[in-house]
Amino acid sequence: MVKDEKSTYQKKSRSRYFTRRKACQFCIDKTNYEGAGGIDYKDVDKLKKYLSDRFMIESRRKTGVCAKCQRMLARAVKRARQLSLIPYTSSHKGSFAINYKPRS
Repeated sequence: MVKDEKSTYQKKSRSRYFTRRKACQFCIDKTNYEGAGGIDYKDVDKLKKYLSDRFMIESRRKTGVCAKCQRMLARAVKRARQLSLIPYTSSHKGSFAINYKPRS
């Protein structure tokens, strides 16, 4: 059986898709955080943009935040968690402690 040479050796002439690098929103709005010494941990609405649905801090690659601002963001989220402004995890329905029934 002979294979068609065109189909095996012909590369698809599809242009590659390059994603545009996201700009760091904190670096764009430098006046908001630079004078205060970091990102404000009391601005919960802004911090929640950088958290997943399970309240985990999103990666730099996903959010587009630079390395310096990512460290300040992580510090602000951890401070907000300690003061109970942001939960550590999402609330789980049917957690073990509430629905605990001993075996018969």
